[in-house]
Amino acid sequence: MLPEKLLSGVSTCQDVIKCAYNLNDFEVDVYKRLAEKGPTRADELAELLGKERSTVYRSLQKLMSCGMCYRETKGIERGGYYHVYIAADRIELKKKLERCVEDWHSTLKEALSKFE
Repeated sequence: MLPEKLLSGVSTCQDVIKCAYNLNDFEVDVYKRLAEKGPTRADELAELLGKERSTVYRSLQKLMSCGMCYRETKGIERGGYYHVYIAADRIELKKKLERCVEDWHSTLKEALSKFE
């Protein structure tokens, strides 16, 4: 059995997400706000969250790297483009987290099998 201390900080789904993807509270908040609002530009999210656009942008980059959101490019009629960010579906995210936990469990069991 794992020591109680190891899992003492993991009691909510948010804790599992933070642990699995090495995220902080703000990054999880960005995901939540994105999921609530729907497709949103980084500057709009920054305004909603009361943070600098660059701070929100870095969080979005991290969320994209772990598959918690993705970016779509939208064209502007007069030329140019902009990006909107879209939160990953919560059901799909839950499935990915379950696989992550199962993989972690398997890795720990394998490591323990080599314990002497």
